[in-house]
Amino acid sequence: MTKMKFAFAAMAALVGIGGAYASKPSSKNATVHVWKDINGVTQVIGTTGEAEAGCPGNDVFCLRAADSPSLIVKELQ
Repeated sequence: MTKMKFAFAAMAALVGIGGAYASKPSSKNATVHVWKDINGVTQVIGTTGEAEAGCPGNDVFCLRAADSPSLIVKELQ
């Protein structure tokens, strides 16, 4: 019976460590993207912060990442 309890405790520890690793935040801001304007012209090749700083427009839509179309930045206020 103690071997069974030890096995369950070991499995629970592995699941806990795996969950903690999976929930570790990633550094998505450090990812480099190719940023294009509304006309599809490449404006910036850099991180999200660099795209926000180099935003050529002042509209709601400023730049869109070419590799991730749902990633959009607008001009910093």
